[in-house]
Amino acid sequence: MHFLVLATGPQRDLTKAIQDAGHTYDLHDPRILYLYVSESENGYDALFNGLASLETPVRLKGKLYDAVIPRIGAGLEYGANIVTHLNENMSIFTTQTGAGLLTASNKLRTTMKLSSHGIRVPRTIGAYSPLHPDFLVKKVGGLPAVAKTLTGSQGRGVIILKDEEQTNTTLEAFWRAETPLKLQQYIEGGKRDIRAIVVGNEVVSAMERTGAKDFRANLSQGGSGRKIELTSDQKELCVRASQALGLDFSGVDIMIDEQGKAYAIECNGNAGTGIIKITGHNHFTDLVKFIEKKLGKESKDTKVESTEKAQIPLTALEEQALKKQLRDEKEMLLAENDYLRKQAEDQERRKKFPGLYKMLGM
Repeated sequence: MHFLVLATGPQRDLTKAIQDAGHTYDLHDPRILYLYVSESENGYDALFNGLASLETPVRLKGKLYDAVIPRIGAGLEYGANIVTHLNENMSIFTTQTGAGLLTASNKLRTTMKLSSHGIRVPRTIGAYSPLHPDFLVKKVGGLPAVAKTLTGSQGRGVIILKDEEQTNTTLEAFWRAETPLKLQQYIEGGKRDIRAIVVGNEVVSAMERTGAKDFRANLSQGGSGRKIELTSDQKELCVRASQALGLDFSGVDIMIDEQGKAYAIECNGNAGTGIIKITGHNHFTDLVKFIEKKLGKESKDTKVESTEKAQIPLTALEEQALKKQLRDEKEMLLAENDYLRKQAEDQERRKKFPGLYKMLGM
């Protein structure tokens, strides 16, 4: 099989799983791809590589790809369009839908979608202009409560509200910065939460994270993790959450309260790989197997000339893989202009609202 990996950063664990299974891949940063929609009723929509070093953009031939694996961080809004285009307009299987990735990136929309599918979530209220603090806090069960920006990962943009004064000043800061927020019931879980990796209808690995500095248990915030086995009910909750968002592959975060009730907190369309080191299991191998089964193809069935590759010594194959990885990483570096521009815009906002950014830990 031949995969198209859409990524905005190195993907060593994923590409290793693809190669170990005997498959091949192309890796492209979606931010440098041109999405073409034809006027033809017969469907001649296409995708072009718009890398700056190319004199003329090169068409990506859809028929060469068996499946698309998105690993999109920066530029998700446009990247999700690329995923939708490949899946719906070019009829290529994708492990995640563009709509699902966008929903997962928005914490309020995620909570709404999970609730609409009958999945237990903490009491939540969304606000653009939080001008009635008492009302908002009461709706989520009182203090303490958790305020979150609608986007953000690795524990950034999350604040615990402990008293009336802090709550009032925090909500006022959100209002003055015109930053919508999600106010949520505080779940007492002993500074612990659970990250589960879902592939298809199965939880393939899970870890329990414990916060070090505060209530946030994210590894990126200094938290620690340990491998755990979920109960059947917890596994079902994670799978249902992932499927509710249209994701065949995701990282689902859940919390267990003092009474043992499990709550779905978030679904991550681009889950970090720290869990691989903690559990000792590369979940991308499960993802590749899932795609093989989904498409009914064995590892030996690849659209690239596998018979020729079989005659190349292993050392040469390894050299080829390394060269390809270096080319891929160079391609991603050439696409960083957009990222740098967004960084400059973010710096301007930080200068304008320093107090809010400090409060959010961003």
